[in-house]
Amino acid sequence: MAFNAKRNDNDKALHGAWCSIMGGQFLIARAGNENYLAAQERNGKRKASTPGERQRALYKSIAEGILLDWRDVTDGQGQSIPYSVDAAVEVLMDNPELVAAIMAEANDFENYRRDDIEQQAKKQ
Repeated sequence: MAFNAKRNDNDKALHGAWCSIMGGQFLIARAGNENYLAAQERNGKRKASTPGERQRALYKSIAEGILLDWRDVTDGQGQSIPYSVDAAVEVLMDNPELVAAIMAEANDFENYRRDDIEQQAKKQ
């Protein structure tokens, strides 16, 4: 079988794919996408002077460029938390295991394959 150069969905890579993590649904763009890289520059991750500032800049960059939306995310009382960049930063700050899971999904290229990839393989 030959290498299929058209197997990736670049729209999903930039605008996200829904992934289930820890009972919630998260819209996750591919790691290293142009929006995430621009957010890192804008948020000053490299210029931050303390570890806390670097972490907050990183999480804000993730919220702006990788974690794009969510469903089924609740607070301690079970109330739904609407997605916003600020809310995402706070949720990420409180849940480092969620950050790791989101970044694992963002680095899983299978999440960003074209939906018709199986049909393409059958045509060859």
